[in-house]
Amino acid sequence: MSRDWVQINFPSFQSIRQSGCTHELGRPYELSWANKAEQVERVFIYALAPGETIPSVATTAEHVGRLLSERYDPKDAKPWNYNWYAVVQASSGDLYQSGPHRDIDFGHHLDRPPEFLTVKNRL
Repeated sequence: MSRDWVQINFPSFQSIRQSGCTHELGRPYELSWANKAEQVERVFIYALAPGETIPSVATTAEHVGRLLSERYDPKDAKPWNYNWYAVVQASSGDLYQSGPHRDIDFGHHLDRPPEFLTVKNRL
């Protein structure tokens, strides 16, 4: 996936935004790229708290959330792979996501999933 902004149709985002919680998305995902990616195991989303920011993603649109994808690739020495995606909202109200970013604070490649990714809020 390129780093270009892609409009996403995410009807449940408003309820996620109001909840203040991290949610694990259920299949089928509301994100077409995740449904097409065979190695995607889980996708998480959370809304940013008021005043919270994420690393610069070169846009003036309001940063409203962050997606985290978990992928399993048995060919890798450390088979669990993580990427994050910025979610921004245009002044029109439309949502857009960035392409993948690998600079995850807990690591891009891991031997096993981190324990803290056990989430009870599943959509």
